[in-house]
Amino acid sequence: MENKKALLGAHVSYKKDTQLLGAIKDLVSIGATSGAFYVSNSRGYNKHILDEENVKEAKKFAKENGFDIKNIIVHSPLVGNLANIEKETGIFEKTLESYYKDLITLKKSGLKLYNFHPGSAKDIELGIAKVAEGINKLIEKTKGDDTILVIETMMPKGHYIGKNLQQIADIIKLVDNKNRVGVCIDTCHIWDAGYDLKDIDKFLKEFDDVIGIKYLKALHINDSKNELGSAKDRHEAIGDGYIGLKTLREIVNHKDLKGLPKALETPYGKDDFTRWKHEIDLLTNF
Repeated sequence: MENKKALLGAHVSYKKDTQLLGAIKDLVSIGATSGAFYVSNSRGYNKHILDEENVKEAKKFAKENGFDIKNIIVHSPLVGNLANIEKETGIFEKTLESYYKDLITLKKSGLKLYNFHPGSAKDIELGIAKVAEGINKLIEKTKGDDTILVIETMMPKGHYIGKNLQQIADIIKLVDNKNRVGVCIDTCHIWDAGYDLKDIDKFLKEFDDVIGIKYLKALHINDSKNELGSAKDRHEAIGDGYIGLKTLREIVNHKDLKGLPKALETPYGKDDFTRWKHEIDLLTNF
């Protein structure tokens, strides 16, 4: 019988001093069954030195509290841009090295999902090819690992790659080892891109037709400050935006989605555990 609650958590901090153990303790404290965090500087290429003793303690704490760390969505640094085609800037190579180091941290920590923004490029076709090239290189450099590179859905803002399902499908087509690539739906991004989530079954059918539902590995659960198709990116607290509580509940608890890792990225103060705990309860207990 399918009685398990939907997987849901929030994007918490992965601090230099408390690392994985601290992040998991924070997730457990808000009743999370999933979650997200960066494992390095979110706005730079600096990396934390991994405390392997901390990892051991974190795994022990997670097991004791029934928390599966494979349901964590690790987010790449926001400065990364695998779509970068301007060779003289060196951004592509810096991004590649940064993501590779994060993937090593994931492997050593027992984490599995590595979520990233595809990046931006003025030439969409070349940008798509560059993202796929980066994914292929990262998979090759981590051959034998079971980490999955998860492409996040974006909104049609600036020169973003991944602003519609077809662009993400085009990236995946160019990936050699498709067992190690996936997609993360950001509800705010996809809504602002013009995909109406109020009929979630219709949207999931379109996702399956264009990309393939087997590639869906995770979701970011956010309301939106904007009306459908606004082409912006302004997250809102659950139930306070245009997507609405009813629709977000349907998404979180949908039979085909409830078992997928999900993380709130709603507006918050520093480690606003009270709000996150309330939103998790709002979406999973009703």
